[in-house]
Amino acid sequence: MAEFLNKKKLLEWVPKLIETTEKELIIISPYIQIPEKIFALLTDAQKRGVETTLIYKEGELSDKERKRFYEIENLNLLFHPNLHSKCMYNEKYFLLTSMNLYEYSQKHNREMGVLFRRTEEESKGWNDYKHGKDDESIFQDAIVEIQSIITSSEFEKESFKTKTIRFEMDIIKSKKDLAMEKCELYNKFSKNKKFTVFQEGEEWLCRCDNFTDGVDLIVENNRVSLNLNFEESRIQDIYSNLKTNRYHRNDDYRIVECFRLFWTYHKSSPTLYPNVNHATWAHPTHSNEFLEGYFKGLTEFFKILKPEILRTKL
Repeated sequence: MAEFLNKKKLLEWVPKLIETTEKELIIISPYIQIPEKIFALLTDAQKRGVETTLIYKEGELSDKERKRFYEIENLNLLFHPNLHSKCMYNEKYFLLTSMNLYEYSQKHNREMGVLFRRTEEESKGWNDYKHGKDDESIFQDAIVEIQSIITSSEFEKESFKTKTIRFEMDIIKSKKDLAMEKCELYNKFSKNKKFTVFQEGEEWLCRCDNFTDGVDLIVENNRVSLNLNFEESRIQDIYSNLKTNRYHRNDDYRIVECFRLFWTYHKSSPTLYPNVNHATWAHPTHSNEFLEGYFKGLTEFFKILKPEILRTKL
């Protein structure tokens, strides 16, 4: 649940947000004069491998501050001509605030902010609404705006990673961006299959139409569902041989390599869920080991489905 922060709480959360950053940190502040404590935390973050991106208003950074930022190797420094927004963002928290990262403001001005959580780490249970995760749509909207600010900014200093590889931050990838990356990865690995992104409500998913004739495959996170584009009587005939409520003791699923197949009603979609005990799921989802196991699982499933499609063909 969103938490209102008065100045006292705001001054507690600014350093905490830096301290809790695991990989990536974004700071947007038009005016910057960093207290020694905050600079020390940014330096510590660099030692942990944190990639920091800091955006300020063009013409509003002193030479003294600029020199300090150049000492932080993992820091991207950008400027924007019309910047007035102020926020901090990492993997867990989004802090929207009236306060610049400016020592005078922190000492003398009346300031406030709002904290949004993308983690359940502070939650004390299911009914702890105050410390629970906030609605994902808040972060998706914030990502769009942060992306826009970064795109219309200019680089002054590049981090080592940006210089040697490219500028990329996972925390500002939208659901659409992530779905597009997944489609590109699957297209590259599968060679002849064509995965595309599509929107369903607030979610962005991957699909491959006609993965095999008459069957569309839809990927949502690690779940795969199948649309069978046949007449209902034919689907019911296929279902009669593949229904899963007779497998695995009292459970209504069937193990197919790295997947658990669920299909318990002919009007529902056959759905593949992760078989978490399979070695495939121990690998990163972008690794060759994962992709090989994943597509092997799909291949084994279609070895089961295709004979039924042929059998029921008119």
